[in-house]
Amino acid sequence: MENKLALINGIGVTMDEQNRSCQAVYIKNGVILKIGTSLEIKILAEKEQASIIDLAGKTFLPGLHDCHVHMMSTGLSAIGIDLYHCRSINEVLETLTKEKTNNHQEWIFGNRLDESRLAEKRPPTASELDVCFKDRPVYLVDRGLHYTQVNTIALEMIAFAEDEAGLSRDQAGNLTGRLHSQANSHARKYFFDKMTREQRETAIRHTAQTAVEMGVTTIHAMEGGDLSSDQDIPVFLDIIEDLPVHVVLHWCATKVADAVEKGLKIIGTDILLDGSIGSRTAAFKEPYADDQQAVGELYYSDEWVTDYIENAHKAGLQTGFHAIGQRAISQVLNCLERALNRFPVADHRFRIEHFGFPDQRDIRRAASLGAVISTQPAFTYLRGGPDSVYAERLGEKRNRRAYPLREFLDAGIVVSGGSDSNVTPINPILGIHAAVNPPYRQNAISPAAALRLFTIDGAFTAREEKVRGSLTPGKAADITVLDQNPLAVAPDAIKDIEVMMTIYQGKIVFKK
Repeated sequence: MENKLALINGIGVTMDEQNRSCQAVYIKNGVILKIGTSLEIKILAEKEQASIIDLAGKTFLPGLHDCHVHMMSTGLSAIGIDLYHCRSINEVLETLTKEKTNNHQEWIFGNRLDESRLAEKRPPTASELDVCFKDRPVYLVDRGLHYTQVNTIALEMIAFAEDEAGLSRDQAGNLTGRLHSQANSHARKYFFDKMTREQRETAIRHTAQTAVEMGVTTIHAMEGGDLSSDQDIPVFLDIIEDLPVHVVLHWCATKVADAVEKGLKIIGTDILLDGSIGSRTAAFKEPYADDQQAVGELYYSDEWVTDYIENAHKAGLQTGFHAIGQRAISQVLNCLERALNRFPVADHRFRIEHFGFPDQRDIRRAASLGAVISTQPAFTYLRGGPDSVYAERLGEKRNRRAYPLREFLDAGIVVSGGSDSNVTPINPILGIHAAVNPPYRQNAISPAAALRLFTIDGAFTAREEKVRGSLTPGKAADITVLDQNPLAVAPDAIKDIEVMMTIYQGKIVFKK
């Protein structure tokens, strides 16, 4: 049965350089067939006996992209205990105690723990958690996903090696339960591997539904590897065609042959070269302002990173890495340059996720090497500025240069936008607003440039600009309808725009 739909009497922002605006669009079998005036599209729709929706002046655009989402982790947050509101260790303990289930076989799972918001500026230790939960394992996830906090029984169950990297100890040499690096990956794998297939599918579907309610029609999903569990990948592949959103699956694995065997086109991209600002693990040359002993961490050697890039390119796979601190950014560009010298690739679209604190030389290098940047404007909007965790950790000079989007675009780099959910929420309207209204004006970009991050340039980053990302005849009928035009409202009011409808492959998957 044919699926035919027309949208008329709208304000169409096409993101197509050849035809930038329209009043109406005609969709057939999941594909855009024609854009034009309301009259001509209405005549066509009536002739074809299509459904017609009168938008009554609302704005419609290409379906919005979120180019960095942890779908499994985001879905799990719906069943975990949210700790973001907590302002002290005591409040964390009270929240966990109040919200815990009565099933003593089930781990107590807390998420969005943000130590920068706690009065003590640290998470509760294993011994502090033991006071309330001596016989029940506790697993708490940092808001930035860069460390895990567990109690003593959880440490015993996970069974770490004595010399495992990333096990934090107090001055007396006792384990604190705070896990970084290899220990964090070990704990995450242990916790996620215990999930059932039904739990995994529920989490994925929850995130997909959350996304379409926020106007998202394409998600770049960062899954498996050290971020969650490789057991998630078969579940994604089983249900991916049945989701109400297009998912570009990034398996964050270290073995290229495994991705080839699964028929994937991308590998890695959120393999961590360094950590985060909040946990002081993003790698810098200079010490952190609030801890002169900390300069962050690099998790992989240059040789390993270079070989990984080269092997991915030889297999025809797109790839990339997470790099936030200046030292990690320099490392990944050095390795990309070496890999391309060994095995040249003309249009590799190597992704650097975040690209938070590059110096000007590395911005120019990223452009000349053909890297694309997948970044998160809401990071600085929500956590930057003069009185923020970024300012506290980095000092004013570095903080002012956090995520300088204007410099990226001026250098000619293609930039895409995302949320890193559940670090910040899936909300591309907030992302657009944040890119236009950053804490420091020199990093601001125009609303039109910001919209590109979440539409056509998001599609480009995934090598999909020929099939989605603009309202162009022949492309997928992925459309987001808004109550106002982000290019016409006052720049400081973009965040207040509401999603009225989301259309994926010609079908309405959300309607307000």
